[in-house]
Amino acid sequence: DPSAHFTTTLYTGNGSDDRSITNSANAGNFKPDWLWIKERDQTRGHLLQDSTRGATKYIGSHTNAAENTNANGVQAFETNGFQLGTDTDVNLNTGTYVAWQWIANGGSTTSFNESGSNPGGTYQANTTAGFSIITYTGTGSAGTIPHGLGKRPKWISIKSRTQTEGW
Repeated sequence: DPSAHFTTTLYTGNGSDDRSITNSANAGNFKPDWLWIKERDQTRGHLLQDSTRGATKYIGSHTNAAENTNANGVQAFETNGFQLGTDTDVNLNTGTYVAWQWIANGGSTTSFNESGSNPGGTYQANTTAGFSIITYTGTGSAGTIPHGLGKRPKWISIKSRTQTEGW
C-alpha cells in the first residue's frame, strides 16, 4: 500500500505561526521523515527537510547552496503531518502549496562507520518502501556508505550540506 509510505498534501497558507498541516493518508497516522514543499502559485524554490537533520534544516533542490536553518519555516514533524511557522516560502497567507512526504524510520537512525578513512554517519531506512535518508562526512577518499535497504538502490541523490556544490 503506497499510501502507508508516501503522500501528497495540498494546502493554502495562512501566515500563522505554529500552524499544523494534517495528513489524511494511512488512516490518520502519517508522520513524514522527508518533506518536499513547493509553493504552486509563485516562483519560489523547492525546500527539502528531513527528520534526520531536524525540521528547521533545509536544502533547496533548485539551487547548489549549502544547508540552511529557518526556525520560521517547517518547525516540527508531527504524528500526522508537520508544523509551520510564518515564513512565506511555506506559509504565505493565501499561497497554495504542495507537500510531498515520505516515511523512512520515524526519525530513528542507525549509526555506521564507513570503510576506508571516512568517519561515518547515520541512516534511517524503510525497507518495505525502498527508501532511506543517509548523512555522512566525506573526506574525498573512496569508501562504502551503507543505506540499510538490503539491496542496491535504483536511484540516489547526493548533496553537500556544508559546501556550495551541485547535486
